[in-house]
Amino acid sequence: MNPWLNLRSLLETVAQGTEMGQLDERSQRLLEWVVHHHNPSEPTFVQTIVNESGVASPATVHKCLSILENQGLLSFQVDTIDTRRRIVSPTDKAIRLLKKLDDHVVTWAKAFKSS
Repeated sequence: MNPWLNLRSLLETVAQGTEMGQLDERSQRLLEWVVHHHNPSEPTFVQTIVNESGVASPATVHKCLSILENQGLLSFQVDTIDTRRRIVSPTDKAIRLLKKLDDHVVTWAKAFKSS
């Protein structure tokens, strides 16, 4: 079978078997962006996500951030230096979720390579 179709099938199966499958595609992409860009020594602000993620319009990004917060995948805190800004961090739950997805893909890749 075509490797791309195999990969696509795997991604859909894995996502549907986790909390990732409960999220719309934009929320998934936004969560991935936040986790990928998260650096505990440098806070990530909502405005940075809106400006740099390229996921969607500002209003849609804000909606996705709210969805991710309600799912327990992102946490927010007010910046102590400028209280108008909110700092966004992935929760342990989000990091575990992406790790689980990573593990599924690695396992699949090893199996696919050996076949």
